[in-house]
This record gives sequence, structure tokens and C-alpha cells, in this order.
Amino acid sequence: MDIKRFYPSVRRFIQMDAAILLLMTPFFAQADITEEQAMANCLKISEYSAEGGKYYKLKQYAKARKQYEQQVGWSESCQLDEQKIALAYNNVALTYVHEGNYLKARAWLSILPNDKKSIFNLGKISDDVKNALEKLPNQSEGQYWQYAGAALWKSMTIKPQGRKYRVDFQGYYAGLMAMYYGPNIGEFSTVLEIDNGKANYTMSGEDEGDCVYDFDIKKERMTVKRTAGEWCGFGHNVGAEGIYHRVEF
Repeated sequence: MDIKRFYPSVRRFIQMDAAILLLMTPFFAQADITEEQAMANCLKISEYSAEGGKYYKLKQYAKARKQYEQQVGWSESCQLDEQKIALAYNNVALTYVHEGNYLKARAWLSILPNDKKSIFNLGKISDDVKNALEKLPNQSEGQYWQYAGAALWKSMTIKPQGRKYRVDFQGYYAGLMAMYYGPNIGEFSTVLEIDNGKANYTMSGEDEGDCVYDFDIKKERMTVKRTAGEWCGFGHNVGAEGIYHRVEF
């Protein structure tokens, strides 16, 4: 099968984005990835999209999502233009829409919120998102997401533990080679007192570092700020700070 014949988008990618691959060649060389291997992986992006579309039409949305997540990761790794990457995000989001998980769909559509497709799909589910948010309790427990790249999400999971709350963080940093060698990772688990949505966590110990995080938890999102410390005991470029979307209760 001639992939250039059957996948016009790949053909355009080869013609228009060859310069990008040349710029990326030093990274591949340092990581023992040849330009031919990189090109072969980038050529598979349309295959992942097509395979996801096959499962999507069969209403097998979890299987479709796995393919679309590969489309996302390789679209980012191959540095396709923003519209193509946004298309992959939207593909994943629509699998969640059809499963009725509107908060996770909103999280995916919020990665590039100014993209026309994202605006359109966010508009279509705006009432569903509103209804889902109204059903959330005002308490802090739930799962919160922040996008890390390569179809991975940093997550904060908050559960009651007595009069306090257990907070489990799983973090990632997806660099240029994450699709080849995996992301950098970091995690912590702690028990915190949360008062009116506010909490503070001071990391301590030889393995944990010296970071201090302030939490501001609202009904639909959480903001985490690093207020002190330089080393948090995570993998390179992994941090817990940022804005998180609440996606589950």
C-alpha cells in the first residue's frame, strides 16, 4: 500500500514540514533515533486517526480514544501545526462526549481553547458541562487534571480521610522524546487540612525536596502555587503547580 496515495494529509506533512524534521534531527541523533525512524512514526499519525475513526463509528469509544491519544502524542512529537494537534485533541474529547463524561471532554477541549473546532465543540456541550458542574458537591474531594503533553494529564485526587483529606499527585513532563522513551514523572501523597478550599503542603525530607505548595480549590477547578523551594523531588521539569480542571467526583 502506498501511504502517500491513501493519506493526503501525510503527503502534505512530508512536503510542508520536512524542514521541521531536519531541525529535529539533532535531538533524534542524541537519542539514537534516526531520521528514517522519526519519519516512519510521523507517517503513522493518519493511521491512528483512521483507526480511531473506525472504532468511533462502531461506538467503541474507549478503543477509539486509545488510537486518538496516539494521534495526539505523535502529532505533538512530530511538531505538526496547531490546527492538526487541536483536531487530535477534539477527537479524544468527542469520545468522552459520547460516553457522557462532559468534564473530561471539556478538559481536552480547553487545551487549545481558541481553536475553532474547540470553540464549536465546547459550545455544543456547554449545557451538559453546566449540568455536570451543578451536580458536583461543594466539598473538595474529586479528581483534578492539568495537561502535561503526550496525551498525559497531571492529576490530583482528593479523598476524605477522617476530618482531613488525602491528596495524591501524579505528575508528568512530556519532552520532545516522550513518545519514544516515556515522560519524566513525579508523585506525592499526603494528608492535608482543607479549610474553605485552602490548603498548604510543605514537602520535607531528603527525597521530597523543600517545596511549599498552596492550594486554592473551587467547585470546578483548583489552582496550585509553589510559594517556596527550588527542588521538589520530582523528575526533571515535573511540577505540581498550575490550574487543574475538576473532572470527577
